[in-house]
Amino acid sequence: MVMTPYRQGELPFGDLLAFSREKAGLTQQELAGRLGIAYQQVSAYERDITFPRKGRLIQICEILNTPYGEMAEAKFRAQNPGLPAEAFAYEDRRRLPPIPIIGMAAAGEGLFPNLDGTAAAAEDYLDRPDDLKDAAVYGVRVYGDSMTPIIKPGSIVIASLEASCQHADLAVVVTQAGEAMVKVIYYKGEELLLRSTNPAYPDRSVPRTEILHLHPVVAIRLGRL
Repeated sequence: MVMTPYRQGELPFGDLLAFSREKAGLTQQELAGRLGIAYQQVSAYERDITFPRKGRLIQICEILNTPYGEMAEAKFRAQNPGLPAEAFAYEDRRRLPPIPIIGMAAAGEGLFPNLDGTAAAAEDYLDRPDDLKDAAVYGVRVYGDSMTPIIKPGSIVIASLEASCQHADLAVVVTQAGEAMVKVIYYKGEELLLRSTNPAYPDRSVPRTEILHLHPVVAIRLGRL
């Protein structure tokens, strides 16, 4: 089959996926096997009947060695027909990577096993908020109710790996013992005061020497991915 070159943004999602798959020398069955799904699902993607979720789209881009931003734009346009080019919100941020969900933090207590920057699972990714330009961010799903009503259980907080944490900031806190939580933090001499927004939970003081990571929260996403 002779593949015709195309200009970026001119192919529908399904056609772009088929073009990229054929360029990589894979059949629908072979791509489906790499993804662990039925080939009929790949066929549905290529006919714009259904669309892959974020994590699967990232897997597809990795397998086909094609830019995620280009595929994400095509998917967005297919799901929003008639949208003018200048109205495409992803345009300014498509070159930045999606946000990995790297573990679970407690609005209370808990473990944070993935704070090495790796995602807990391939499907655990978030698209970026329109105004978030910082590339060095990660997401954490929160459980527990100690930060209600600001953060509801099941919400995802997005924290920065590079921004400095200021007095009274909302932050992801990880101790040397591996305990992780989301709290409002206050600097008190050699200690860090950790405060919940739910008054049922008392303040907690932790020596600064026991803090392994302290990353300010820059955005909150409610509910599921």
